[in-house]
Amino acid sequence: MAYTIAGRKCGTVRFTPDGNGNVQTEQVSMTSKVTSNPVESGSDINDHVIKDPIRFTISGTTIGGQQAVSTLTAMRDKRDIITYTGRSRIASVVITSLSFDYGAKNKGGCTFKATFQQVIITGAEVVAVGAVPLMSSQDAGKSSTSQANRTGNAGTQTTLTQNISGSAYAAYVNSYGGGSSSGPTTRATASYNGVS
Repeated sequence: MAYTIAGRKCGTVRFTPDGNGNVQTEQVSMTSKVTSNPVESGSDINDHVIKDPIRFTISGTTIGGQQAVSTLTAMRDKRDIITYTGRSRIASVVITSLSFDYGAKNKGGCTFKATFQQVIITGAEVVAVGAVPLMSSQDAGKSSTSQANRTGNAGTQTTLTQNISGSAYAAYVNSYGGGSSSGPTTRATASYNGVS
């Protein structure tokens, strides 16, 4: 079985048991974050659980030459978006950790361990200009009763509905100022200076 790590920028590393090495283990890790706050009974639990990106770890051996090591290092350094195909297939991942162990038993080769994390790729929706007619062109030719009336700012205006004589106004004001009041006429703490 062949194992391939294909990058968009840096090329492909292909591991074959009779060729340049093999992948010995694959480990997939799927985790989620759950709120530690109480959840109301009957609420949708999806609102309180956030899925983390998938993490994926492989370990293997390269035999002879440094081509695989160089390509894997370039994929990590250039943040290449990778598709891994082996026993599992996972796309849109990047290398988050990469280690090599150069032992005496593998002259010219090494063992390696690579950790990948899936990236979620989104795109913006594009609408061609002129594809949808403007609202003003949609309303063109319709009667003014079907369209909203235009409004203008006339400023602040005061409307006078009744003339009040000066003596009537004075009597109105005196009705509040004159007469007895049930409130205190002096301060309870006469020495209070307004600062607490």
